[in-house]
Amino acid sequence: MNAQADRHIYASADPPERRERTAVWDMQNFWGLIAAYWRSNQRRGAWALAVAVALLSWFISKVGVWIAQAAGAFENAKATYQSIGNLDPWGRFEHAALVLVGVVTLSVCAVAIRHLVSATLQRRWRGWLDDQFTEATLGEEATILKIQSDPKLDSLDQRQQECLKTMTGNALGLAMGLLSVATSAWEVSRELWAISRPVRGLEIFGGAASFALTLGAILPFALLVTWGFARIGAVMRGVNKNFMEAEGAYRSELNTMFRRAGQITAQSGERVQKKVNRTLYAEVDRVWHRSNVLQAGFMGLQGFYATLSFQVLASVLALPAYAQGAIDFQTYVTTAALVGQLTTGFSWLIDVTPAVASLKADAERITEYARAVEKVQDTRAFFRATGVHDFTYHRHDSRDGILVQGLELMHEGAGAVPFLRATSELHFPKGSWTALVGSSGSGKTSFLNTLMRQQDYGRADIYLPFGPRPFYACQALRTPDTTLKQLVAGSVDAASFKDADIAAVLVEAGLGTPSLLRCLNDRHFNGRPWERALSGGQKKLLVLAGLLLHSPETAFLDEVTAGLDPHAQSDFYDKLKRNCPEMTVISSIHNRAMPFLPDGKPVYDFVAEIDEGIISVRRFRRGGLLHLSPAAEAAPSLGQARAQAEERHG
Repeated sequence: MNAQADRHIYASADPPERRERTAVWDMQNFWGLIAAYWRSNQRRGAWALAVAVALLSWFISKVGVWIAQAAGAFENAKATYQSIGNLDPWGRFEHAALVLVGVVTLSVCAVAIRHLVSATLQRRWRGWLDDQFTEATLGEEATILKIQSDPKLDSLDQRQQECLKTMTGNALGLAMGLLSVATSAWEVSRELWAISRPVRGLEIFGGAASFALTLGAILPFALLVTWGFARIGAVMRGVNKNFMEAEGAYRSELNTMFRRAGQITAQSGERVQKKVNRTLYAEVDRVWHRSNVLQAGFMGLQGFYATLSFQVLASVLALPAYAQGAIDFQTYVTTAALVGQLTTGFSWLIDVTPAVASLKADAERITEYARAVEKVQDTRAFFRATGVHDFTYHRHDSRDGILVQGLELMHEGAGAVPFLRATSELHFPKGSWTALVGSSGSGKTSFLNTLMRQQDYGRADIYLPFGPRPFYACQALRTPDTTLKQLVAGSVDAASFKDADIAAVLVEAGLGTPSLLRCLNDRHFNGRPWERALSGGQKKLLVLAGLLLHSPETAFLDEVTAGLDPHAQSDFYDKLKRNCPEMTVISSIHNRAMPFLPDGKPVYDFVAEIDEGIISVRRFRRGGLLHLSPAAEAAPSLGQARAQAEERHG
């Protein structure tokens, strides 16, 4: 049976591009984001903690009434200490003081316990949300890569870390506050109703006159002020979001700067970097100033409300009944304290205006993140909205190697012209080694990305062998903050391998020094993370160790030997060929001098050369240097190139 017929039998298209809903599907709007955790498989524990918080909040409100009553008795004990009819002034004073201290202590303990329970609930809620976004972005469909194609989706780390933390904290704080306001208003109103007395001029309300006077004055005032502060909060929300965006852009640049600190100092680029940092921080400072102006105005209005409500309303509303002799001094003090608690409850709605603004801003950032994650799940629709995306991936028998048909790669835009194409079928036989060569910017990495299903725009039919995804290694290796053992294990959990297996491949790769082997399960070496502890050459050997460990059927290597001297390159390839003789390799190389093994044999069997936007595959002909096109051979000198550029640009 010929190869083409065999391919037809084994060919099977990959599953449809559109996958099942992601873990963040329900979080694409505000209420979906807020409710997701409470409907999840963690809901029982979440609701149990929420009920505990609710009960504690009710109890704290109840204790608040007791505090008001105890405070009234304490003030009365002081006021009547020298009264003639007071037979035991010290005893009454001592008893009132002890009761007041007791109920205050009870309130403090209840508040502390509620804080611990609510903090535990926030920690679990945030952890669950973080896990959902981690699950959604680190799936098998390269979601984490695709969402970065959206230029509007900035600072993903901030969205998943800070925004989740502050959103859950503010949401719980607001929920507890609303509950406290409701329970406090209920308990305080009951007590005010119980001690209400008639007031002259308000006979229509009978014995509930003082109660009606209190609520009639407080409710309209508090609602009007709350509405005004809510309007300020809407402005705050926009400013908060702008502030987070500016902070995110500045932090992203700082992260990039610290990762390329060596490059900056080596090239004396500090002055340029300072300018970049100052430009980004200027936007942070501008938005921060606007936020501070809003905060200052808010605090002034807040102080005015507090003074008016606590100092005036709390004392004045109970004064008519006291002045008319309807209530005694103790009842007057108790009533004033209760009115103060009631206004405190309504003032809480004002105090949390900044928290509400922050909650909405955080939620907007997170829901944008969730919508972007879900949007890229339909890969074709996502990229076809801005250009051409017509890649089809198939699986076939490994004996047929790798096959690419109808290749055209392009940039964004429906009318974009291909920057790389193949005029015929590209075939990479099983077990063959192919050198991918071409000038810088010719499309070598883009071609490898296409094979790895990571190219944004273009078209092709690609046939890959059945089995695991190909092993991919790039030139600029960035090591995550993990153990050396996990770095060698790569995408597979390090626990799947014995330490001896990891040590063996490290020794074979040339990284088997005793000091390194002793640190297999450490995240640092000599006080440094592995990213900084390993040299550039050692990182190349780390790639080799991973290849030796996994011995993949297919590997795509993007200039992994760049920076190694010829002897080290030859040793790299020799170890890989000896230990993985059946592996199919496509490897981009950084120059046109073909590498050879120590025995003089060429490393590569085939050459995939990119020349003037055309990629073609041919068998390597021994001769040291690769074929150069006439255009490349006639490349102008530097002086000629400058003259041509001056002529083109006038």
